[in-house]
Amino acid sequence: MNSFLSTAVNRRTALRIGAQAGVLGGLGLVGGYQVLPPGPSRQLEPLNTLARQLYASLDAEQRADTCVPYDHPLRQYHNRGVIGGGRDILFGFSRHQRKILTDLMYAGLSAEGRTRVPDEFFTRWAGVHALRVLLCGDPASPPYQIILSGNHLNLRLGGQSREGAAFGGPQVYGDQRGNDQPGLPGNLYRDQFVLAQRILRNLDSRQREVAVMQEAPVQTGIELQGPHGTFPGVPLSELATGEQALARELVNRILATYPVDDVAYARACLQANGGVDALSLSYYEHGEDGAISEGQVFRLEGPAAVFYFRGFPHVHAFVNVAMNADAPLSSGEALGDNPAWLDRAGVKALFEAALRAETRADLAFYPAESVAGRLRPGAIRSGDIYSLESWQEGVEVVDVHGSKLSASLLAKVSPPGHEPDRTKTYSIATTSYGTSELKQQVGRLEARRPGPMLRDVTVAYLKQHGFANL
Repeated sequence: MNSFLSTAVNRRTALRIGAQAGVLGGLGLVGGYQVLPPGPSRQLEPLNTLARQLYASLDAEQRADTCVPYDHPLRQYHNRGVIGGGRDILFGFSRHQRKILTDLMYAGLSAEGRTRVPDEFFTRWAGVHALRVLLCGDPASPPYQIILSGNHLNLRLGGQSREGAAFGGPQVYGDQRGNDQPGLPGNLYRDQFVLAQRILRNLDSRQREVAVMQEAPVQTGIELQGPHGTFPGVPLSELATGEQALARELVNRILATYPVDDVAYARACLQANGGVDALSLSYYEHGEDGAISEGQVFRLEGPAAVFYFRGFPHVHAFVNVAMNADAPLSSGEALGDNPAWLDRAGVKALFEAALRAETRADLAFYPAESVAGRLRPGAIRSGDIYSLESWQEGVEVVDVHGSKLSASLLAKVSPPGHEPDRTKTYSIATTSYGTSELKQQVGRLEARRPGPMLRDVTVAYLKQHGFANL
């Protein structure tokens, strides 16, 4: 296992252990504070009513932490957990407010979803105490959106977005059960994997060759490509009637977690873009965590929809559906027009240009393995950058003596043809994770200085320089 994979696994493990320890530790340290998670009310009030009740109950401090304008870039963020915005539920709200938040979670799910999401590994015992909440806009004056987020969840409440995105934006779900085990035994979403595996096993040799690919895309890479996109895998329209029926059932199973009205709009989005038959289906043999068991990572993708099921080592799944992929969810401040898709190399170049310019460091380093998606062409807002930099990393500037810069390392951190001055100490702008990569290669760092979040540095860079140099 190379250093990046090892660090990625360690980071994931640390997040999981930290979340468990934080919740359990909190339960034991607060004495008389009412910490047991509330159960849902027997009779749930409508989601909009609950949202208005929560908003009205917030004091000034809670509102400062929890609430942002509807067009804030955090509304677009779609990884697991909202960091840098929102408020932890366990210690951030009264018992009454946590009861409202519990009802909101249940009201934002279908009857079937209520048997899954609250029973997920992290929420089974801790309930909403394992989550954070972010409120975008005012529920009394729509549009608004409430985002409940945690290690395996980014649940959006409030309906379609102003931009026409189903569910208000990408939904994220997952479960830890069956971790590292072929077949995902006991996982809450195993039925989705089983259906996808049945389709795979029914493909003929030619279809299987087209459908099965080597390397899985990064989990947060769910950008909508529009009608002129290129979609991996085998088109569902080319499958036999029985497999097409299974594919439709698979989409139904994925959507079944969410409320009827939200699902109806998602189906309308699919239909407006060619229906389920316009999707392509792909499977993957290898990912950042190693070899993938048969069918455990699959992707359904079309002009305005991505269903990405990452079932290895356990389930992280992403749903992104919109009415018009040429005008997708895009929130925040306008930054300019991007002329063409930026893939891994282009995103790396963007972040490194921003790191150099905004920190005035000699060199910059953004690990190619950290790139978490693509940047679409067209009008770009700060929310697009928040999603693109979905690890939510902070900037660090480190000092490295020129004598430690090998030719291979120099190629990663500077423009081509640059010859290092072996007597000089270089400042290198990178990220927290990038610092660990550099330290593995050069040993001791001369100095290490923390900075703002990379997403904010990149937004500042684009506001001044635009996309012309990219």
